[in-house]
Amino acid sequence: MALTEDMVRYIDATFAAEDRAAVTQLVSNATIHDGSPAGPRLKRCALVGSRGSMATLEYLVGLLRVDWRDVILAGEYESRNSKLTKVRDLTVPFEESYGET
Repeated sequence: MALTEDMVRYIDATFAAEDRAAVTQLVSNATIHDGSPAGPRLKRCALVGSRGSMATLEYLVGLLRVDWRDVILAGEYESRNSKLTKVRDLTVPFEESYGET
């Protein structure tokens, strides 16, 4: 499944140039537990949750096949005052969710 334009921009802005092709392929082919393709929200969550680390992205894409809810936590939530707090909505493109590309 092709990536959305906002995901391509995010990859270009976040990952090292030498990793971008591998990141694109990994995220494009991401699947969930039943083998169906991961949707845009889950792909965005994996990208954000990776914080630009290829190793962390590989882990999160693998985790999509186990429990995609953990990947949503990694992408949309942060710990604030010892509580998980939703800080972004990745059901929409990055520019709408929290102003980043």
